Amino acid sequence: MVSSGSSYALPEHWTELNAARKNRQLCAEDVAAIKKSCETADEGAGKHVAESPSHFSQALDRMLARYKDSSDREWFSERGAVLFGLDNMFAEAKEWKTSLRDIDASIGSEKEAWYRWVLRKYPEFLCVSDSGVDQDEVRRILDDPDRSGEELVAMVSRAVGMPEDWSSRLDAFVDKVAAGDAAAVKKLYIEEFFKDRSTGETLEHAQKYLDMYESDPDMRLEDIIDRIISANREDRSSQAQRETKQQHLNQLRRARTAFEQNKVRDKSLQQGAQANKVHERYYSLPPCSVCGKNVDPGGVISCPLCQMVVHTGGEGGMTVYCSDECHDKGFDEHMDREHSCAAEDKCVQETDEDVTMDEEPADAMACNECLDQKQVALFCSRDCAERNLASHRNSKHGLETEAGRVRDLVSPVSQMISVTLTEESTGLKFQGL
Repeated sequence: MVSSGSSYALPEHWTELNAARKNRQLCAEDVAAIKKSCETADEGAGKHVAESPSHFSQALDRMLARYKDSSDREWFSERGAVLFGLDNMFAEAKEWKTSLRDIDASIGSEKEAWYRWVLRKYPEFLCVSDSGVDQDEVRRILDDPDRSGEELVAMVSRAVGMPEDWSSRLDAFVDKVAAGDAAAVKKLYIEEFFKDRSTGETLEHAQKYLDMYESDPDMRLEDIIDRIISANREDRSSQAQRETKQQHLNQLRRARTAFEQNKVRDKSLQQGAQANKVHERYYSLPPCSVCGKNVDPGGVISCPLCQMVVHTGGEGGMTVYCSDECHDKGFDEHMDREHSCAAEDKCVQETDEDVTMDEEPADAMACNECLDQKQVALFCSRDCAERNLASHRNSKHGLETEAGRVRDLVSPVSQMISVTLTEESTGLKFQGL
């Protein structure tokens, strides 16, 4: 019952429940009939069915058919290994090598494994309630096969906020589904899943899905669930990407010695005129990159990376700000646009979900080959450089990189800025944010 092409859609588990009840009942009736025929047959008169080889074999075959020949979707339908295992166990039971109790225990164990699999595959089950249950504890129980199935069910029930009367309510709901035609079931679903029971109003955020469901007579509830899960996962993915991008930017900013504000104050210029020297380019500055105003050389705030390139005679110009306000407004965007990690989509923060941001500033690293060419290729961290520098050197410089040599081929950006900007401009002063 999964919608065509879907990766997400949940089965209607109450439909599975109805199928299970129906097939279990039919199986019980057929086995009872076999037992009765055994009691009346000459071979088995007065005997228990287990004492009659032919009838016992018939009963076992019917029990196995309950699983192998079911045309309905049930918990075991897609678990080929379960059906294969049951085939072997029932064959052994006919030879008295396995008991029915062992088979029943095996089925229970496999059903518990299926239950755990469903919860892992559809974690939305664990996100639908604000019951206050520790989600990490739920996951620990879920991943621990030594924790009993009863304990797992109880914990999940609390996590999803199941009401005390859930069993009777489910029974009543399942009976209505089984008794109704397609139109009646659709109406039932609308009342149950899209409406507030107390007010009759459409639930918050449900209107667009209700419109879809009502407008298309062939759309199933599974298709709606599919779209909700898909949208939810896409939203989580986008949020994760936004957070990763922000973390990336934060790390670049925290590499404070690499991206410090460079403020050339009046006092520094006055001192430089007397006893020090400041690079002549700092007296001819472009307008503020945010507001376009002229920038006072005595109080300029600049991007130190752009400044370093200019200082060494590279192409491009200074990126300056006339005030702290303009710097705060434009610096992040400038860094993201002009000085993002050279690894691009292979940056460790894009590819490694386990990467974490250290509390201490992590210095960015620059490719030495680019520095020699009066350019800057920046890697957000040494770890990122070690993973991606070889690819960068091959594509940008046509050079092969020997394993283990990366540390010799990059330099801390903070060190390069300090050395480059102060060696020739001894009057230049740096001031952190």
